[in-house]
Amino acid sequence: MRRTAEFIGTRTIGAVAAVLLTVSTVLAAPAVADEQTDQQFLSVIAEHGVQAGDDPVGLAQTMCRKLGNGGKKGVQTALTYIQDNTDLDSEGISTFAGIAAQVYCPDKVKNDG
Repeated sequence: MRRTAEFIGTRTIGAVAAVLLTVSTVLAAPAVADEQTDQQFLSVIAEHGVQAGDDPVGLAQTMCRKLGNGGKKGVQTALTYIQDNTDLDSEGISTFAGIAAQVYCPDKVKNDG
């Protein structure tokens, strides 16, 4: 079922930032996508109750490419990509995106904290 991207706005982008702050204290994973990193990622999303389809690692890595330089437009594109390719609600999308960004592309996410 295709949903509209209406809920992916400033509140969701803000939620991603909040998740990033929380996840950054949980993960000390390198940005290199290797088997150990993938397992950590899968473990953390499972701990948060996020079920993101058959290939969450691939979804996360593609999300990072869509994120671009991490600006507002890139974040919007990345969140829309997750929305279009999962059955997650807005909270699940925010959680998944925050964890994925922290694990696979922390350099693209600005923490203006």
